[in-house]
Amino acid sequence: MVTAVLGTLAGAALVAAVWLSVVLTVFTPRGRPTRLVRGVLRAFAGPILAMAGRLPPVLREPLLDLCGPLAVVTVAAIWLGVSTAGFALLEGTPLREAEWASRLLMVAAITAYLGHFLAAYARRERLVGRLAGSVCNPRDADTMLAAYLKTGSRDHLDTMFAEWTGWMAEVEHSHLAHPALTFRRPAGDLDWLKAAVIVLDVAALIEALAPSWAPAHTKALLMTGTRCMHRLAHGLCITLPPIPVSLQGREERNFSDTLLLAHEAGLPAERDPQEAWTVFQDLRTGYAPHAYAIETRLRYDRVEEPDDLGYDRVEEPDDVCD
Repeated sequence: MVTAVLGTLAGAALVAAVWLSVVLTVFTPRGRPTRLVRGVLRAFAGPILAMAGRLPPVLREPLLDLCGPLAVVTVAAIWLGVSTAGFALLEGTPLREAEWASRLLMVAAITAYLGHFLAAYARRERLVGRLAGSVCNPRDADTMLAAYLKTGSRDHLDTMFAEWTGWMAEVEHSHLAHPALTFRRPAGDLDWLKAAVIVLDVAALIEALAPSWAPAHTKALLMTGTRCMHRLAHGLCITLPPIPVSLQGREERNFSDTLLLAHEAGLPAERDPQEAWTVFQDLRTGYAPHAYAIETRLRYDRVEEPDDLGYDRVEEPDDVCD
């Protein structure tokens, strides 16, 4: 009798725990994944990233492509498996009759979970794909700024900044709620982190050179983008020391050339070159080093080695933090 009662209690606890995990993951994500999601992703991310570091690019990318999808599918399989085990312990009780209803709802929840994952990935890559047609690395931010300035309309820039402010907020929320998205590989040659740095560089240059002229969404983009990069880096256990100067991706671009190009394109000079450089670096050190540290952790191709990024990488034991 005692054994039967304990079995019933254990089965009910398993079913309740599974549904709590489902609800928190699928229906009420709040930027902090459940322990199950973090544990599964850690189990895949650590070994896969370590193994990929020893492989040539032709083999590395297919392996890394598996990390995010494997974690998502494994979480879904655990939900189904533990739920089935829980109902098996409820054999002979009225609660067992709810198994089929629970299973149908579980399949619907898993379908929604996969849908959220794929939709968030598509939204991330769609805007990056549009940007990839005109830029490919951070030093292209200068020519991108000049091209917008030559249209003669600040509204065009403001529209772009507003769109990317929403993108930064969406990426931050979705990638913290579903961290497997961070490990989902880029769809094209321009990865989403470099794309973010390019757009943030355009905003930082305008804020540094002509703050009064800057479009309305300039500061909102910089604040949202900086917070996004900080929080995503923290989610990967990346901690950086204070960085006085950030040149990642702009090593071949002198700031004097940037000033000349911007002024020739029509951007007013509201600050002297030294003050503009200081403001630009104050802004850029808030997002670029974190973006490049994430790229390095995720082993994106054509990323500089850690020693070349302008800081000493701080190694952490896990790739997904608690």
